[in-house]
Amino acid sequence: MIERKTNGCFLSPLASPLFYLLCTVLLALFGCTEETRVLPVHEFRFTQEPVRKAALSEDARLAAFIFDDSSVSVWDVDEKRERYKWHSDVLDEESLHLITFSKDKAWLALTGYWSTTLINLHSGDVVGSWHFSGKDPGATASSTSLSHHGDSALVGMTDGTVLLLNFDNGTALQYQHNTMKVLHVGYFSDDYAFSGGIDKRWFLWDLDKNDVLLERQYRSRVTASVLDNRAQRAFISDALNSHEIIDLATREVVSELQFMERFRFFRKGLFLENGDYLMTTSPKSVVTLWHANSGEEIASWEIKRYSSEATTHAITLNEDGDVATLSSDGVLQSWDYRALVTSL
Repeated sequence: MIERKTNGCFLSPLASPLFYLLCTVLLALFGCTEETRVLPVHEFRFTQEPVRKAALSEDARLAAFIFDDSSVSVWDVDEKRERYKWHSDVLDEESLHLITFSKDKAWLALTGYWSTTLINLHSGDVVGSWHFSGKDPGATASSTSLSHHGDSALVGMTDGTVLLLNFDNGTALQYQHNTMKVLHVGYFSDDYAFSGGIDKRWFLWDLDKNDVLLERQYRSRVTASVLDNRAQRAFISDALNSHEIIDLATREVVSELQFMERFRFFRKGLFLENGDYLMTTSPKSVVTLWHANSGEEIASWEIKRYSSEATTHAITLNEDGDVATLSSDGVLQSWDYRALVTSL
């Protein structure tokens, strides 16, 4: 559901021409913009326990949490019930801070400083843990991504190393494109990976040959990295003023996000409608919908907060075609972005 207003006053179709003229003058003088109130289609809070990290399956049917006591739980979203719970004594280490699903929802990977633990979601069994290290002996895991079928994982390290863990044969390949902490790592497909880090550099490369297909240099650390294989688009943002959407087929910049503030920071995102739209999240509680081809903002709103530090940990598209967000307060909300697009 959406409501539109200007400076807190709803516009009536019966308003006089003088009223519209006055509004136009005020908008010109004070730079007022149209506000949009966006209400969630659905909302549910899974837990009130402090959440260290949360994740959603790609179809938003499963939600997972790492709690402050290092226990982990997986919930069935449709049934709103806890499917599995594991306590820290059955997991490999208490430093778990990264959690991710395989795309087929068969596996869950939990990553701490120096190991990844794999869980079978069909049985709930903890299959095992794989220990690793970077080139720097003191390096720890800083980002991770699980493959489609859960047979491998990418782990970004604080020394700039990216590891490809093969769970079938127990091997680990090292890639060294970034030189400092890897903030974002992921699979673009089974054959290609991407990473972005504190060293202000972003890479897309071939996992087999290690050939770099695309490299981007920014003025500050890479804060967001969102790729869509079908749309062949990427959204890459740094901590200053580079927030660009790139066509990966042509390697050209399609647009830059446009906004009035001097700075905005982005953490996560999701391409919609074959890359025509982009939804982003801030480090705090703001969600924004954009025209991807022009970079123009469509609407911004806030997620439900139960704490001042609330932020969005996961964003995906559910089976109803709504965008689902999962917060650090354990709140799942779904948003009908199509109502915002069609109301323009």
